[in-house]
Amino acid sequence: MMRGCKRRSLLKDEVAQAGIGTLIIFIAMVLVAAVAAAVLIQTSGVLQQKSQETGQQTIQEVSSNIEIVGIVGHRSSATENDFDFVNVTIKPMAGSGSIDLSQMVVAMQNETTRVDKITYHKSGDGMDASHYIVTELRDDDNSLDPSTDTTTVINAGDLVILCFNTTALGLDFPTREPVRIEIKPEHGAAVIKDLITPPSYSVERYVTLFP
Repeated sequence: MMRGCKRRSLLKDEVAQAGIGTLIIFIAMVLVAAVAAAVLIQTSGVLQQKSQETGQQTIQEVSSNIEIVGIVGHRSSATENDFDFVNVTIKPMAGSGSIDLSQMVVAMQNETTRVDKITYHKSGDGMDASHYIVTELRDDDNSLDPSTDTTTVINAGDLVILCFNTTALGLDFPTREPVRIEIKPEHGAAVIKDLITPPSYSVERYVTLFP
């Protein structure tokens, strides 16, 4: 009898221990699942934020922020068969962000010569072999002051002229000459304009090349 009682007591203890062990394992699994769920939720939130930022940056990088409105060549006299200056009128595209002209780089070329890295100069420093100056036509929020090196931003609605001394740049633009102008803002795709000078400049000192 004693032996049988001990056997039943031992069986009951084993069942209880197995149940407690199962409960502990279950609780541990619930805790692990809860921690994993919290980590996944946090990670998904971070990834979503990063993907949105990356998407915005990608859109900003691949979209063009600048529109070329007009290009005019200036001759020193009505008999010259070349330009001394070329003025390029630009404006920010609809929906674009601010454009810092001090970070914008321009390249210009004719059929035989190319000049890269033409950058902003405040108006008082003038145009030379590697710099352009800016004239503002419309700037309602006063975000641009061409006489300084610090207030150099244009926004939606602004209209400015980039002025180039093509003589200083070493570029000749006679009649029927291929011309390429590349404007590369800090963000966004470069704007490239290819054109050919007219077959005759007539008697006009100011020759419209585009539009």
